[in-house]
Amino acid sequence: MRGSLFTFAAGRRAKWVVFAIWFLAIFVAAGPANLPGKFEDAESNEATSYLPGSAESTAALDAVETLQDGELAPAVIVYRRESGLTEADRRAIVADVEAMTAKRFPGVVADGETAAAGGRAVGPAGPSAPAEPQPGSARPNAAPCAGPTTPVPGQPAGYAPFVGPRCSPDGKAAIVTAFIAGNGEGERILDPVELWREALPDEEGGLEAKITGGAGFSADAIEVFESLDATLLLAALSLVVFLLIVIYRSPFFFLVPLIAVIFAETLSRSIGYGVSELGVTINGQSSSIMSVLVLGAGTDYALLLVARYREELHRTVDRHEAMRTALASAGPAIFASAATVIAALLCLMLAKVNGTAGLGPIAAIGIACAALSMLTLLPALLTIFGRRAFWPFVPHAPQTAPEAAAVSERARTAIVEGSGAGAILRVLAACLVVLVLLPLVLLNWVLRRLSGRRVPSLIVGPLDRRVFLPYEIRRRRLEHAADETHGFWKRVGDRVAAGPRRVMAGSIAVLVLFCAGFAFFSTDLTSEDSYRTEVESVEGQRLLDRSFPSGTTALTDIVVPQRSEVGAVRASVAGVNGVEGVSSPVARGEPGVLVQATLGSNPYSTAAFDLVEPIREAAHEVSPQALVGGPTAVEFDVRDAAGWDSVVIPPIVLLVVFLILIGLLRAVVAPLVLIGTVILSFLAALGVGYFVFDVVFGFPGSDPSLPLYAFVFLVALGVDYNIFLIARAREETLAHGSRQGILRALAVTGAVITSAGIVLAGTFSVLASLPLTFLTEIGFVVAFGVLLDTFLVRSILVPSIALTLGDRFWWPSALSRPADEPRIPTLPSQSQAPVDR
Repeated sequence: MRGSLFTFAAGRRAKWVVFAIWFLAIFVAAGPANLPGKFEDAESNEATSYLPGSAESTAALDAVETLQDGELAPAVIVYRRESGLTEADRRAIVADVEAMTAKRFPGVVADGETAAAGGRAVGPAGPSAPAEPQPGSARPNAAPCAGPTTPVPGQPAGYAPFVGPRCSPDGKAAIVTAFIAGNGEGERILDPVELWREALPDEEGGLEAKITGGAGFSADAIEVFESLDATLLLAALSLVVFLLIVIYRSPFFFLVPLIAVIFAETLSRSIGYGVSELGVTINGQSSSIMSVLVLGAGTDYALLLVARYREELHRTVDRHEAMRTALASAGPAIFASAATVIAALLCLMLAKVNGTAGLGPIAAIGIACAALSMLTLLPALLTIFGRRAFWPFVPHAPQTAPEAAAVSERARTAIVEGSGAGAILRVLAACLVVLVLLPLVLLNWVLRRLSGRRVPSLIVGPLDRRVFLPYEIRRRRLEHAADETHGFWKRVGDRVAAGPRRVMAGSIAVLVLFCAGFAFFSTDLTSEDSYRTEVESVEGQRLLDRSFPSGTTALTDIVVPQRSEVGAVRASVAGVNGVEGVSSPVARGEPGVLVQATLGSNPYSTAAFDLVEPIREAAHEVSPQALVGGPTAVEFDVRDAAGWDSVVIPPIVLLVVFLILIGLLRAVVAPLVLIGTVILSFLAALGVGYFVFDVVFGFPGSDPSLPLYAFVFLVALGVDYNIFLIARAREETLAHGSRQGILRALAVTGAVITSAGIVLAGTFSVLASLPLTFLTEIGFVVAFGVLLDTFLVRSILVPSIALTLGDRFWWPSALSRPADEPRIPTLPSQSQAPVDR
């Protein structure tokens, strides 16, 4: 044990070395290098960042960028009055444009006329020539209805980004367009769009004005994702703090695992930035999920280690020896668990969708950093603080337990021998004092450590003598010698053992019933439905839909390699049902000729996605090398790739996890049981999720990537908890046989694994509070699935199957061959550990 790699951090000197290494690494990463900040800057949240490299829309995007000298995002400003635009409204458009051009932005294309024409200069007789004004519409300082490349009047010389206004056939709406050249920096799009939105009227006198189009949608996405990290971390940390306080009932101890979690989060973001420099795609979703995994899994690992450490402190005086024993026992299980989750997450690198493929290594880094921190930094911190870190409920060995004679007669009468309610109220009041004065308490503790305890304990000392020490004495009197044959989870195991076949059948029936929610399955969720709150780009798109063809804001790009085929391609595509029209050539260059199709359906709807393949077939029929891209084609290709990922990757994940379980348990049947139960648990959680999304939340559907994400997390994390249970069961089976092995393992691990499941479910549920529909869906499904696995699958179904199979559960290992006597002697110390009631 002393030579074990896992026990290194528990050494008397090694603990300070470990702490110093972590402190210096995090100080450099988060300080001078600012790697976590650079990680956030590396996030790319545009839809194109998800594109598979082999998708046709990817090739089309590259060709269009060449033809237009970069990727241009149109900012489409929609003006609409239900009763029809007035002369005053047209003057307002000119005034708004003047206000919006008062400040110049580097990303805004100054020559809107050329940008609207596809990057080629146009003359007075070209496509930018003003359209004929409607009768009575041409007035001084009023903007007549114009063509798509006509500069809006009133713009300063040398800076005329706005073109239009194009009027709708019903006379109720007009659109003005500007173009923003993206370079990967969010501020390049967000800054001008925010200023322009502030300059627009707020439905004054019935005139509505909204900014939509590619730039509008990108700006809303960037704004939401920029606030995600801070919101998520604050909410998740607050929840973790609350749960740790409830679990450990200490105003101080929660800081120890919390520090280790925060260090792990900082390290994971620092390494994540380095991975992004290697070309891995990072977006707001993957960043948020990584944070949740670090906080949730890190806290889970902390709970498992602390539980074992606290158990050893009840029987061992030396905290270093107690930590060595805890690490030798819990360390391999935590390592195996983390390795399983990491292996499952790395399978995501096979995904076609760049965002999903990028999540694999990013999330795996988060799990690795969490495990590393909990196996090194946390043990160092726990041994530095000692058993008093659990104050006021300090775990004592018989030699360190306080005696009644150590407290005053008044404290003994009021707390040790008084009523339970009065005693706990005094403890709670003292805990509140410590929380309020926590900075002073910590400062006083540091000074005492540095001075060799010559500085008196000014706050904790008096409270210890008058409240907490007497309460410790009271609690010691109420403790009993307990082992794996006592407790709530032992009683649960006994009930399962009374009829394991009946319990197994009932549990499976419940899970199958939950699977009925698949009747509500739908993948109709699109990028327009991405937000749970109203955003201006979506409102603007709906406003435009009422007077213009919906595809006006997001044209479908068609790149024709041969100029001689342009006319035939235009005619063929225009004949597709659902296409409103195809423009004349807007750009020419080496890749070919660019024409653009306007769709009648909303370009971000499933109806528009259904048009992509017919458009491609029509274009390829004339020109096999033609490329069809644009926003609609991009999302179609992403959804198509997500469907491929959801079919191909899960079997690979199952195979990897299965092989790891075989190596860990040295059996075949047990891994098959664990894999089968987590698959059933996953299907049940997903079924409940589909039902809730449709009936309770009223979502239009789910994201196509949801099944894959939920599968990877629930299978990996579900097996995670089963590893803790079955690894302990294997250890107990060696001493007590298969039947008692699983029952004793359930009794001894039940409380800590349940606490870990609640913490992990709580951290994932934080995702459900964020304004993005997909994160709400994945947060709900994983949180529900973890709770389902914790309270039903791991605690009832798996033990019932193990009891039904008996020794066959461990086939073909040596444990599958029954022995008349225990295989190893039971240690007396393991059966007489005092624990709290």
